[in-house]
Amino acid sequence: MKNKANSSKAVTTSPLNYSHPYFVPIEDGDEVTIKHYKSHDVPVAHIALPGRMKHYYAIFNADSQEEADLMNKTYNNWSKKDERDKKAQSEFETSYDAMLEDGYDAKDDTSNPEEIAAYKVVIDALNKALDELTEEKLRVCQMVANNESQRSVAEELGIPRRTLRDRKDSAISEISRKMKHYK
Repeated sequence: MKNKANSSKAVTTSPLNYSHPYFVPIEDGDEVTIKHYKSHDVPVAHIALPGRMKHYYAIFNADSQEEADLMNKTYNNWSKKDERDKKAQSEFETSYDAMLEDGYDAKDDTSNPEEIAAYKVVIDALNKALDELTEEKLRVCQMVANNESQRSVAEELGIPRRTLRDRKDSAISEISRKMKHYK
């Protein structure tokens, strides 16, 4: 049986006495799972299924060929998804050592994850506060942010500069009150 199990050709199921086998993959190097299956009299084989690399599988018997085909297809799809996920993870994730080599400095506030998270919370609160302003107060805040002249904005809004200045002070005070917990 070992020679057939180690073969890279399709698995012969007659020695297993299973008329409808399905194969459950076991993680490479997962000796605990292999021992568990073996202790419960579940056959485990190191085989290469068609189109797959050599791998450990626990072998079970289904009630029908349809069920066995469905189970094999399901486990095959899961294996393919795991491979895609691992490939994507290796492409988009990096190790801490690699980050250090690329210049990451945990002491630097601009790359500190805690500081980034805190900054996001403050920005979200500021956006919420700005969303609650009237259009005119929001325009006044944009004037301040864009360093526009009060004269041009007052003309645009059709109000005196003194009124614009008062509304600017009012808008800034309102945002300050809403943001007082984020200092």
